[in-house]
Amino acid sequence: MKKHIQSLVFIFILLFTTAAGAQENGYVNHTVKRGQTLFSISKMYDTTVETIIKHNPESAKSLSTGQTLRIPKGNRSTGQGEDVKRDGKLYHTIRSKETLFSLGKRYGVTPDEICAANPGLSIDNFPVGKEIVIPQKEPSFRFTPVKETKNPSFRLEILEDEEKTPEIVGTHKVKRRETIEKICRKYDVRVEDFMKVNPQLEGKEVKRKMIVNIPAKYVAPQAKKPVVKKEEPIATDVIPARPARSDDGVTRIAVVLPFLLDRFAPEEQGRMVEFYQGLLMAVEKLKRENYSFEVNTFDSGFKDKSLGALIGSGALDNMDLIIGAYYPEHNRQLGRFAAEKEIPLVVPFSNKQDELYNNPMVFFVNTLQSSIIPDVTKSFVNTFPDANVIFVEDTVKSNKGNFIKDLTAGLVKSGIPHTTIRMEEIVFDDEEETEEGEPGFMTSLRSLAADSTRQSIIIPTSSSKETLNRILPSLVMANAIDTTLMGRYRLFGYPEWQIFAQQTREQMYEVDTYFYATFFSHFSMPQSARFQNDFIRWYNRDLQKMFPRYGMLGYDIGYYFIKAISMYGNDMPDKIETLDHTPIQTGFRFERIKENGAMMNKKLYFIHYTREYDIEKIDLDKCVE
Repeated sequence: MKKHIQSLVFIFILLFTTAAGAQENGYVNHTVKRGQTLFSISKMYDTTVETIIKHNPESAKSLSTGQTLRIPKGNRSTGQGEDVKRDGKLYHTIRSKETLFSLGKRYGVTPDEICAANPGLSIDNFPVGKEIVIPQKEPSFRFTPVKETKNPSFRLEILEDEEKTPEIVGTHKVKRRETIEKICRKYDVRVEDFMKVNPQLEGKEVKRKMIVNIPAKYVAPQAKKPVVKKEEPIATDVIPARPARSDDGVTRIAVVLPFLLDRFAPEEQGRMVEFYQGLLMAVEKLKRENYSFEVNTFDSGFKDKSLGALIGSGALDNMDLIIGAYYPEHNRQLGRFAAEKEIPLVVPFSNKQDELYNNPMVFFVNTLQSSIIPDVTKSFVNTFPDANVIFVEDTVKSNKGNFIKDLTAGLVKSGIPHTTIRMEEIVFDDEEETEEGEPGFMTSLRSLAADSTRQSIIIPTSSSKETLNRILPSLVMANAIDTTLMGRYRLFGYPEWQIFAQQTREQMYEVDTYFYATFFSHFSMPQSARFQNDFIRWYNRDLQKMFPRYGMLGYDIGYYFIKAISMYGNDMPDKIETLDHTPIQTGFRFERIKENGAMMNKKLYFIHYTREYDIEKIDLDKCVE
């Protein structure tokens, strides 16, 4: 038990410890604290482990408490190399392009709090090179080991914030020459509140036609509210009708993830820590909704480590729900254990476990793409019954043969016309012109849209970035030449496009783009913006730029399944579909793969980038057929 507790304490030290050092001739002297690793220290100073080892060769062999490391300043970006603690205060030197709002976001404090700690500092008086004090703010929760428990667990103490994240009361479409300050003056809201509900704008300017969130007007509190610490452990059952696995009736959840405390694996470690951080945010929300349960967390280790010792210890025997793991072999071991003990097992990441397909206790969150092709076809013909479908073959790449085959059969059955053309027929070629001097590809688009009673929907046979980058510019150019014609066109594609949308979003808006997806989030959506803001406030850092967002995934899974097991107990597999849940990123609709087999998530969305520069997340389960 002590070993598990020490491992978990290590994680939280890694998450919340701040740097303590002194400047010296282009270096920061960092004193190693208990529980710190080269990886965690590199993240503090926005550098790399290799850079630290280069300037401190002895650290490659061992790292001990009290050891001093020389960290070069300004390593990879603006970094944190010049921040220093003196007399219990954190000092920061203002750098080029930094603002009060970017510093507030970075350190989890408000611009007003920074100005209050530095008399004379303001938006207009924010000189580069000036050293300022950063007011310190406690994290919004902490963990305390529960004494003498059979399983390693923690009491979660929630610290309530004095100032809540403002509500979003509406949206605004940015007009020409508008700035953030002008928008805030128009709606009489604080700039810092505006930035809280529009975190995607940090360090950027608003652009014409951009959709931004408008926060509620700030209402000053009547009196300063003291921080309230809720000391009650989350291990008291408040649902008397719930069937209990253990004599004391406590609902117990196990989280088994590879935090990889014994080695340097930054990618996996970063994903798992962020997933767990999101799950903890769900724990806080459920706690505030008066649900009671006990969360037990275990480090499964790297993929070459067996879970035999953990399973054999009996630590998982009385669990009501297990969430994990990450590596295939760990999932197989947990699956066999879950089947034997009849404990629901939520597999958050993998979906390619043939052995687990036969296990009725397993819930696959990550949708098997081949399993939803029939659902996509059905939803397509229901959504676009009057379509004229144009399949575009890309001879360079074509990787969606099964989907095109299934969709074609659905179109024939529904009487929806379709045709297939080569990519070259609608890609702009500046040397190809008609006798009238019009680009040749426009002639193809006019002939393909000959039936004016139907919407023409273009569907490439490839989901690749290269294909999207070939087709989008031509459709945008066509829209500029003949807006009326292109108003009858739509573009339909694939889940991968949400990754490429970071670079092609403006073009996707212009050509009215749809794609299907099993998960989706975007910070123009109020829920996503609020979550990102809360995440920054909890952890003083932003979500990692990856798909899916692991923090959001951890939150959605934690909230949905912990609430379900708390409400339904042993009946959860049969009743979970009755649970109403509005996800931030990942929705849930489970179906059994086969009789007495595993449950597969079949949730499906159509994502629509509209010509009004808005994004619609269409829940196909709620659409009327």
